[in-house]
Amino acid sequence: MQKFVYGLHFSIFLFVLFFLNGNIELFRKTIPPFGKFLDPAKGVWHHNVPIGYVEDNLTLPISKQASVIYDERWVPHIMAENLEDILFLQGYTEAENRLFQMELMSRAAAGELSSIFGEVTVGLDLDKRRRGIKFAAENAVNAWKEMPEFDLAQKYIDGVNAYISQLKPEDYPLEFKLFNIQPEPWTVLKSALIFKEMSLFLCGKNEDIEYTNAKNTFTQDIFNQWYPEHEDIENPVVPDHSLVIPDTLFGKQQDNSSFYDGIIKKTFFETRNPGIGSNQWTVGKSKTKSGSNIFCNDPHLSLGLPSIWFEQHLKTPQFNAYGVSFPGFPGIMIGFNDFIAWGETNVGQDVEDLFLIEWADDKKNTYYLDGKKLKADIRIEKIAIKGADPLYDTIRYTKWGPIFKSSKDGKNDLSIRWLSHDKPKGAEFMTFVNGMMCKNYDEYLTATENFQTPAQNFGFSSASGDIAIRINGMLPAKYDQDGRFVEYGNNSKNDWSAFIPRQQNPHVVNPPENYVSSANQRSASKNYPYYFTGNFENYRNKTIIEKLKTGSDFTAQDMQKMQMSSFSPKAKEFVSVIPTDCRQMGSASGINWYDKLKEWSFEYLKDKTEPVFFEIYMKHLRMNTFDEIYSKLDEVAIPIPKDWVLYKNILNDPLNEIFNIKKTSTIENADNIQKLAFYKTIREIDSLMTAWKNLNWGNYNPLHIYHPTRIPALSANNLAADGCPDAINAKGNSFGPSWRMIVHQKNPVEAYGVYPGGQSGNPFSPYYKNMVNDWVEGKYHVLHQNITMEELSKKQVKKVVASPNKVKS
Repeated sequence: MQKFVYGLHFSIFLFVLFFLNGNIELFRKTIPPFGKFLDPAKGVWHHNVPIGYVEDNLTLPISKQASVIYDERWVPHIMAENLEDILFLQGYTEAENRLFQMELMSRAAAGELSSIFGEVTVGLDLDKRRRGIKFAAENAVNAWKEMPEFDLAQKYIDGVNAYISQLKPEDYPLEFKLFNIQPEPWTVLKSALIFKEMSLFLCGKNEDIEYTNAKNTFTQDIFNQWYPEHEDIENPVVPDHSLVIPDTLFGKQQDNSSFYDGIIKKTFFETRNPGIGSNQWTVGKSKTKSGSNIFCNDPHLSLGLPSIWFEQHLKTPQFNAYGVSFPGFPGIMIGFNDFIAWGETNVGQDVEDLFLIEWADDKKNTYYLDGKKLKADIRIEKIAIKGADPLYDTIRYTKWGPIFKSSKDGKNDLSIRWLSHDKPKGAEFMTFVNGMMCKNYDEYLTATENFQTPAQNFGFSSASGDIAIRINGMLPAKYDQDGRFVEYGNNSKNDWSAFIPRQQNPHVVNPPENYVSSANQRSASKNYPYYFTGNFENYRNKTIIEKLKTGSDFTAQDMQKMQMSSFSPKAKEFVSVIPTDCRQMGSASGINWYDKLKEWSFEYLKDKTEPVFFEIYMKHLRMNTFDEIYSKLDEVAIPIPKDWVLYKNILNDPLNEIFNIKKTSTIENADNIQKLAFYKTIREIDSLMTAWKNLNWGNYNPLHIYHPTRIPALSANNLAADGCPDAINAKGNSFGPSWRMIVHQKNPVEAYGVYPGGQSGNPFSPYYKNMVNDWVEGKYHVLHQNITMEELSKKQVKKVVASPNKVKS
């Protein structure tokens, strides 16, 4: 018995020993090392943040003394004597606050998440490897290192590494301890990976497969009517009166015989949040109450904790810039200085085409191009998996790019031609460094001319009164339908033959309307000679332009209200054509809902129920109208026609055959479909009203701002917020306006901003998610760009004095 008790105690000891050191697997999941994680001296408890004012003194490899002062919202005001030192300190400060976020983004882009999270992320890693994200980043680095400006970018990287090098294990950010990993030295490749991840997010989505399937499923007439590329009335970013038609065009017309004429199966399907995009507008001085320009920008991106943005103030004797950066990349991406304000929205132009490969042998080592056999380049990708053996994936590269999607028989293997794979021709990494130092539009044009991809609408405003938007980036010179469908990859003539010269990109400066705006709508009308195809917005831009066109005497506060507008022009359109017979459906319930919709302001307010009814109604309207598409989606990816097209056909062609439900014996029209959708919506929402104590838009479609681990305590979940993808306040269930900024270019500059998160990446910090509620409620913070040292000293919660290293002679 004594031996049994001894053996039991020893077994428990061994279990606890291994458990606390993370050496046990359950269900093929490696348990985190809770012994290290809970260590009183070095574990999670070490992350408590000191209360009250803190002052640090650092010795760093900079040329002159500098300082970093954190204000009441933990925004760092970085002050240095030259550009080199300030970029170094920017790198140091971003690493100090966002190191795990930076590490995670770079690993996600490289396809290395499984080394942290195990088998659950293998699919994501395979996708990134097969897209060639790391290949693209390596190409960028090889080009960047040959450029004389690279030394400045290296200063930022040196700053990141200066912070990492002084860390002790007890100082590692919480997530490093949670997953038992160590910070790696920062490299230019990691920064390039983050830049390419941004490119993937903004211009790494094509619909070639979906539109190929639609083209080859429907008749040409049906396809043209339900998948048009232009509205009858459009509000492009660059109005026709500002559109310059060049005398000399580049590129060549594509031969339609190059388009694949088959059906491609579901395994290739991709999705994209419909509301991801941005708003940017500038009101010229003649339309403001003060007589000074007001610049506004709010990019709509996936929201997370910590935020994708890091707010900061960079000041030297040469410039005084304020705004937000993308942690891991130098400069200020969206911001302002004493002279100008700048920001971006996504262009949405398709710069990713798919080509069907004709293999010349069963092993897929050679393929046909222009009647010749070419050898595919083989890249063996090793995916390290925590708690499991590594996975090796063989990826073949053709003239077009990597084989992104492969089929079992090899007959539908698709190679991806993506602009981000190309080596950059200029110092694109300096775009947001050079831009933040400019004083006028000519300087800004020159400073940003090397930006390559993802193409952006670069918005600009100056204190002197200039306003402008330029479509900036490299764009293939395409003509009608080129790149809209999957093309045969056995002919090099199907490749992009040229790029649009940058001076021929659409561009508007000081228009007679006295405002400029972009909300991801088309950059130019069909009068622009080059072909634009991709993802474009159809509703937000109408609201913005209507408000700017009809308003006057605007103030910064008016712009705040405008950014918070939850009005949906789409809802207004569709409600206007609901048949009056719907009022009689469901007796009292039908009358009630019909009347409520007709009296609705079409604002998606969190405490209203009308948005819930309308969203359910639109779901049934789409499913009943496009039943022939929904029935195929399990096997074949076909795009659902856009809502503006559905509305147009309800108005103009209500007897169109698409409205007929294929499974019924009767022939339905648009009127029948609307009534059926309304009836189904009444039944569904009445059931919801019975089940929910208080059904409204806020609790029906709550907002979730996740930490990458999805741990609830580290996230901000179930937030009731106004907005919808078609409103200026474009909110979804996990995306929305990631940074709202308004710059009133008076003297001195008056600026406001807010984002849904906090400056610190430390979940134990009071600055981790302290701005979430303010963002939800539409409360803005004053951006202290022209603050005096005396005023800043009253707000500071931490001061870091950085002194140069003393090198012995």
